[in-house]
Amino acid sequence: MAALLVTAGLAVMLVMGRLNEASQVAGVVGAVLSAVGLVVSVVAFFRTAPGPTRRVRGGSVAIAGDANGAALGEDARVVGPASVRAPGAGGGQVNVESGLDGIAVGGDANDAALGKRSKRTRS
Repeated sequence: MAALLVTAGLAVMLVMGRLNEASQVAGVVGAVLSAVGLVVSVVAFFRTAPGPTRRVRGGSVAIAGDANGAALGEDARVVGPASVRAPGAGGGQVNVESGLDGIAVGGDANDAALGKRSKRTRS
């Protein structure tokens, strides 16, 4: 809308025969718009797009991704065949934290044995 008003104003100045003034106004408007464009491009260049963030903090074990079929922890065991893995929810932001002796998993932990002396058995 502003560009339309500036263009209309310059056209009126040209019709009225004020070529010098129209030239000066066009130069100033062009310089201001160039400066604005430069600022916008610099801001866009240094701005980072938000992406999936995985922040996992664990006491004894920390896994940022999936732990399907894993044995995590002291004397943990997985016995038998793994089950059919269902598709996970995927992506997104994850922020997981566990205590001093805890286990933190930022993804799926299907078919896993988690914790001290834990056991997952399938036949």
